Amino acid sequence: MAIPEEIRNVARPKNTIVVKRGNGPLQYAVVERVGCKRVGESNIPVNGYTVGHIIDGSFVAISDQVARRKTELKDYADVVLIDSVSRSLLDELYAVYAASDALKIYGMALLRVCYPGVLCSRLSHYYESSWVSILFPSLPLGRNTVSSFLQNLGKSYSLIVSFMRNRVNSLAGGQHHIAIDGTLKEGNSSVNSLSHYSRKARVKGTMDITVVFAYDVDLREPVCSKVFAGNVLDSVSYQRFLSENGLKQGIVMADKGFPKKAAQDAFAASQGLHWLNPIKRNDKRIASHDMYSFTGMLDDRNRDILFKKEKLEDCYLYAFYDRKRAAKEEADYFKHHKGKPFDAQHLSERDERFGTVVFESDVDTDPGVIYRMHDERWLIEECFRYYKNVADFDDTRVHSDYSGYGSEFVNFISSVMTSRIIRKFEETGLFCEMTYKDIMSKLASAKKVDVFGNGEWEFVRTTKATEEVLERLGLVPKPEEPPKRKRGRPRKNPS
Repeated sequence: MAIPEEIRNVARPKNTIVVKRGNGPLQYAVVERVGCKRVGESNIPVNGYTVGHIIDGSFVAISDQVARRKTELKDYADVVLIDSVSRSLLDELYAVYAASDALKIYGMALLRVCYPGVLCSRLSHYYESSWVSILFPSLPLGRNTVSSFLQNLGKSYSLIVSFMRNRVNSLAGGQHHIAIDGTLKEGNSSVNSLSHYSRKARVKGTMDITVVFAYDVDLREPVCSKVFAGNVLDSVSYQRFLSENGLKQGIVMADKGFPKKAAQDAFAASQGLHWLNPIKRNDKRIASHDMYSFTGMLDDRNRDILFKKEKLEDCYLYAFYDRKRAAKEEADYFKHHKGKPFDAQHLSERDERFGTVVFESDVDTDPGVIYRMHDERWLIEECFRYYKNVADFDDTRVHSDYSGYGSEFVNFISSVMTSRIIRKFEETGLFCEMTYKDIMSKLASAKKVDVFGNGEWEFVRTTKATEEVLERLGLVPKPEEPPKRKRGRPRKNPS
């Protein structure tokens, strides 16, 4: 159909023609002429891109559609803080993985900490809307790309082992207190051999996978991890965990699922690896060695702790009594037994155990060292709590074994990042005033904007409370204080 003359006569750029395409306001497209080609005896014009449209008698040039423009308002503070304390992890990844893979692992882990519970299909969206895209531009994090990458990451299992062993080897040269423990994660995949009914399945009614961590009490962060099926016994998983990751030194704090006999078998080949296990309060050895007859007091100004150390044939027993803990346990006992018939004998038996804890170990050391390790054991429990709740990794959301191993490796990197920012919050005193969630919420509200679209990013002013948090964390400079005015009247110049 011929183009109406009034449309052809509208002023438009040189070397363009008008082409009719469909109906509606955009039916008259303005297309550039880029040249011609010889076909037989004729020159045939060659058209280029569409540069605009004739709308209501005027030429309207094509601009970028908002859906195709890059995000010009990005989440800033949380990404920069996490990266500032975690960048050394990227160097550790470079030592094992190709640079492109290392960046992808690091970027995914960073996003999982900033956006708890983020799905793989949404990683690309959050990547574009956060400062991660500025720190690491052009990371391919589309849904299909991430899915394939996690599969390949899990298939390259020896690289995961190499990474974990490198972290373990970095501890060489000093006595480190290592706590190992496991946590169950819900995983109901029917095509995943890792998903099994655990010992707690009859209560939960779901299948699980097991993730075992080694946590450095001195560095206060996870050292290495390994994924097992949900039905693997603790003694089996711990022994495989130690041998695979090359843990050969330190004092390993385990739990009641890793008994002394299993610990002795697991550590027989490693002279520098020692074990420390809590024992049950009804253990016969406590009464036979009179462990509640304490012989000393720890030199601690903040707490009242009594102790007793006893050497047995194949191990040492360490018993402790905490006066504050005993008062709490006694109060809890009365609270839970109100309205029930009084049993004097039962109270007498429990009263002796209130506030006590007893350990068995193959290491001969100062009881103060043993109690400090016990006292800081909560750190690994906190690590699991943040791993499962704050970071929201409680659902595996993957189906194959390969994806499971790959995803849990990224989760491990996220856990180390989380531990480091927690340590940063503690160092700045923020944890004395706010919760982890409150602090991260304030960080998430601090953004940068490219006001004029020229790549010059400006900090978006926010609330005073948020800016004070950013100042304490060193993310924004503190405002310069005006010079103090001298007290009294200013001196007059003599005339």
